[in-house]
Amino acid sequence: MTFHLAQINIGRIVAPLDDPRISEFVSQLDAINAIADRSPGFVWRLQSSSGNATDVPYNDDPLFS
Repeated sequence: MTFHLAQINIGRIVAPLDDPRISEFVSQLDAINAIADRSPGFVWRLQSSSGNATDVPYNDDPLFS
């Protein structure tokens, strides 16, 4: 039988996604996700129609992503 390990990382960011303090991080999300998508052995990652998971709600705190 074949198994896959799924992992999810949840973290509380220091500012909203549109805040200039984290703009460099946010601007790199698409590039980092593209590297993951084309990596050998890649199977799946959580994402919404936006192409990432930053808009998938975890709880009522908007800084959890």
